[in-house]
Amino acid sequence: MATVPRQPCQQLTNRAYHQQPLQCKNLCKPVFVPGAMASPAALRLMALSALLLLCAPTTFASVTPQQLVANIQSITVKGQALQNPAQSISLINGPLIVVGLGPYPIIINGFNDIVATLTHILAGAQGTKSFSDSDAKPVADAFRELVRMHQILLNILTGKAGLFSTTSIIIEPVAVALRSYEGIIDSLAFTLMDIASAEAKTIEANKNGLDGTIAAAIKAHTPGPYVQ
Repeated sequence: MATVPRQPCQQLTNRAYHQQPLQCKNLCKPVFVPGAMASPAALRLMALSALLLLCAPTTFASVTPQQLVANIQSITVKGQALQNPAQSISLINGPLIVVGLGPYPIIINGFNDIVATLTHILAGAQGTKSFSDSDAKPVADAFRELVRMHQILLNILTGKAGLFSTTSIIIEPVAVALRSYEGIIDSLAFTLMDIASAEAKTIEANKNGLDGTIAAAIKAHTPGPYVQ
């Protein structure tokens, strides 16, 4: 099926296109001729047009210091909310994960929610310029509190993992969730170091501390070679 333009028309941005009269819009639409074969030149033109669209500049949103602090605090709360389920893990309720019950599914879903929420937060912060020194401080403070609360959760999980160190079906799903969590936490920290550059060293130090705690938790939930 070939594409035959009705007549040349000026390339329009998406907004400009929708502001044109209907007559002009129709001139910019291709006409599909059933049964026709596209020539090599036409195919090259179509490919070039697609490439130009992909390379068009994108305008990103940005966040204020207050919004970013609130976003970080929301992740802190999500981690804190998982502390009680983690503390409740026992030899009785831990194995219930195989039927989707007990505290482990709650914890795994909680980490997945943190990953999804942070992914959305980071996407919205892509166009944010570096904050002033005074605005960077609350961001670093919020991240430090996030690290503190999440380390409490991770340390609880690391301790509880010993109950099932030879039962991969119970602990391995937690390790999978923790690896995704580890990646998005690193992305958050690097973004904060860029935006709140005046506090980059403080943020990096807290990131390194949390990285170590995450690594220990992943190791505790990773089945060894002796685990079936």
